[in-house]
Amino acid sequence: MPIITLTTDFGRKDPDVAYLKSLILNQIPQAQCIDISHDITPFVPDEAVYIVQNTLPHFPKGSIHFIGVDSASNEEEKPILCVANDQYFLSNDNGILTTALSEQNVMTYSLPFKKNDSFMTSQIDVAKQLLAGQKPEDLGNLIEQPKTLKLSPPFVKLDDTTQKVNLIATKVIYNDNYGNAVFDLKKSDFDQWHDDRPYKIKVGPYVIDQMVANYKDILNSPEESLIADGDMFAHFNHFGYFEIFVYKSNHQTGGANTLLGLQKNQIVHIVFES
Repeated sequence: MPIITLTTDFGRKDPDVAYLKSLILNQIPQAQCIDISHDITPFVPDEAVYIVQNTLPHFPKGSIHFIGVDSASNEEEKPILCVANDQYFLSNDNGILTTALSEQNVMTYSLPFKKNDSFMTSQIDVAKQLLAGQKPEDLGNLIEQPKTLKLSPPFVKLDDTTQKVNLIATKVIYNDNYGNAVFDLKKSDFDQWHDDRPYKIKVGPYVIDQMVANYKDILNSPEESLIADGDMFAHFNHFGYFEIFVYKSNHQTGGANTLLGLQKNQIVHIVFES
């Protein structure tokens, strides 16, 4: 049973997702369609990159992934097929897919652009050919330098004397279902810059003195009785990204995005002591 995943900015109110699935199942009846997300903010590429790079590479070999974010094909953004880890990724050449897979060993092929084809029909046709045993090189031409997105990394400031990082300015790239704010700072970079020095996380007028390892640390803390709903914490999530969250947040009480104003592109500063 072939796995076909769907990642789009179609939303769930409109019939587009159901229509896409009907087309897939009519032409590939044995397909197992798995929804990754259909709530990606339209025309926000770094949000799509975050979701794609942290989910799709973990699927079994042979999986086929449809990425329909900013999915209108044209002469400049033709359909592409990426092959990585024996999986197949279908999108437009808009930089989202190749940026999300930048840490993988990827082969990218440009697929024929048919002016009257929609994202849905063109990707299903390619999926059918792959499942029938067609090789990627038979379906399109290899691209040596596919388009990538220019996503700015966190800003860092160096101490004039020690040349160590004394400030990190990191921005929100994603708000999850709990309202948690996910930033563009990765744990690997923070560990390199941290150098075991004390630091403070400045969120507007608020300050967080240290990070917790994970959410369970709070639940298992002997001081949990002193922690109130709405208290804020920081940690690196299981994908390795810096995240600020509000204890027991929900849609009624609000999360970091509403209570702290940590919406997309908002900046937080991490200041190291000398």
